[in-house]
Amino acid sequence: MTLGQVSLFFAFLTVAANVGVAGVAIATLGRRVSPVLAGFDRRLRDGLAHQALPLAFLVAVVATLGSLYLSEIAHLVPCRLCWFQRIAMYPLAVVFAVAWWRRDEGAWWYGVPIAIGGAGVAAYHYLVQWVPGLESSACTASVPCSGVYFRRFGFMSIPYMALSGFLAIVALGLYTRLAPRTEPPTSTVGVEHHGNDEDLEGRPQAGRQDDTADAIG
Repeated sequence: MTLGQVSLFFAFLTVAANVGVAGVAIATLGRRVSPVLAGFDRRLRDGLAHQALPLAFLVAVVATLGSLYLSEIAHLVPCRLCWFQRIAMYPLAVVFAVAWWRRDEGAWWYGVPIAIGGAGVAAYHYLVQWVPGLESSACTASVPCSGVYFRRFGFMSIPYMALSGFLAIVALGLYTRLAPRTEPPTSTVGVEHHGNDEDLEGRPQAGRQDDTADAIG
């Protein structure tokens, strides 16, 4: 496969990740204002309840293999910011593989912060590609961080793809485990009371006694 074909494949995966993150955001923000979105939120949470860890592992391992392809097979030289993103992404593949195997939901507590850090670096790298003047001294002239190897669909560069992967992992963790949905309080308005009209001590209420006395009289 050529670099063009591989980059197009990863671009479609990036679109899928973006759609997933957008769906999580819509469900989270809209569940309190729309019954339809509340139902969508409930179904989405139920669907992701046991799939979040394998999905996070899949995202991390695909991103890891993709970066290795670009550097080791396509011979694209990674810049300094690329290496920082690799430092964040590569361990996540191992972390979520072990967490999936052990069913360890606690992995989100250290996986998500790493992904947030990687997303920050990727977002800065993506911005540098559009505004080269923001490039820091950490980048070298031989391999500038503002360099762009390709832009799929006019905007999807390598840092954008990495950013999408990090955000997908963050969204999975926050949505399914670290920020659980709180159920709204159940309203008691309009609920009929079918029990005996007694007070807390078990005595008949005064109103009931008066009605009985009137009936006898």
